[in-house]
Amino acid sequence: MTMKFSCVGEPVHEPLTERHVQAIWYDHAMRPAHLRTTRGVRVRVVHPGEWNLGAGPDFKNAVVELASETGVRRLRGDVEVHLSPRDWEAHAHGRDPRYAGVIVHVTWFAGEAPPSLPENAISIVLGPRFAAEPAFSPEQIDLSAYPFDRLPSTERPCRHWLADSPSVVQTLLDEAGRFRLNLKANRIGLILSNHLCGRSQLFYEEVMAALGYKANSRNFRSIARSVPLDRLLAEPENAAAALQSAASFVAWERGATRPHNSPFARLSAAAALFTETDILSALEEADFSPIGCRIWVRRLVARRLMGAGRAAAVFANVIVPFALYEGRIRTPLDWLPPEDVSQPVRLTAFRLLGPGHDPAAVYAKDGLRIQGLLQIHREFCLPIHPNCGTCYLSREHGLPESANLCEYGT
Repeated sequence: MTMKFSCVGEPVHEPLTERHVQAIWYDHAMRPAHLRTTRGVRVRVVHPGEWNLGAGPDFKNAVVELASETGVRRLRGDVEVHLSPRDWEAHAHGRDPRYAGVIVHVTWFAGEAPPSLPENAISIVLGPRFAAEPAFSPEQIDLSAYPFDRLPSTERPCRHWLADSPSVVQTLLDEAGRFRLNLKANRIGLILSNHLCGRSQLFYEEVMAALGYKANSRNFRSIARSVPLDRLLAEPENAAAALQSAASFVAWERGATRPHNSPFARLSAAAALFTETDILSALEEADFSPIGCRIWVRRLVARRLMGAGRAAAVFANVIVPFALYEGRIRTPLDWLPPEDVSQPVRLTAFRLLGPGHDPAAVYAKDGLRIQGLLQIHREFCLPIHPNCGTCYLSREHGLPESANLCEYGT
């Protein structure tokens, strides 16, 4: 711990913040072992949730168990953390549908439960548990270590066979990445074969969805349908205005976005992409060798329409699946330009490989492996977690289905 001092040499005590409370909830080493709700019900934390760095509740997909006279009741959902119970109303969470899935409201200070909490949500107060520990200070918590340098303490079963097998890891991620890209190609084929959309319009919608990132992918796709490609090409001088006008009716998911990367800036980039470049021809002429992939991404970056990470995401999520469906990729892909490493990618890698792995050496420089981690996250970690002992990655390799392996964070 680094002690901070004022200009006169006196120690400066760091004030407790909401992020400190988030770290305490997330970290098994700090979270009190025997928790109770504000109504006195015993609570067991099976999984504190996935630390959400975007908009919405602080932790997603948490699992807690409540003790009762008739047995144990398991709750699955989200967790929101505040210093005081009244912060829930102050932040208007009760009117925000993103918080409808909250099952646990964690606060530092006690107080009356907010009336707009979801019906089945429980309240847990942490502060009184630390009041009897005079040695505790917020300065003891290294906030920079969260969420990725501090994981729930129990190892995941998959790490037993992956930690010392780099070749197995590479093969697993490559195969998972190819599988994910083929799923995308099959989806494109299904839409086109059922005449649900024309090829050019579908390509336009897919690019727009990729430009929306995860948070606003549906919104961008909706705008692409309300302002179809034919209209953009017929009135190129009004393309940006048409997209921005449609965007004014959209409820955006707004996180910590820089102005140059706001949804409206990306819509302007989309208008330029389809009216000022020949991206449809580029789709047909794309070279899928490593050099060809790099050149395609650099062309987009050179036009200052998007950064390298987003250009790589468009290439992987749109260009490659279209080429797979149309039979223009005849050999299995070995590498793709790396897109930005998202929270699900980083979290899945930490689960599989542990906090000591080197992202650059394993996946961060290879878009195919990033796709693989996304597929593993979606296929295994989301639906199965936290029952890791029942996961294919455990059973297929003869790993023990131990309760200690799946009940991490307790």
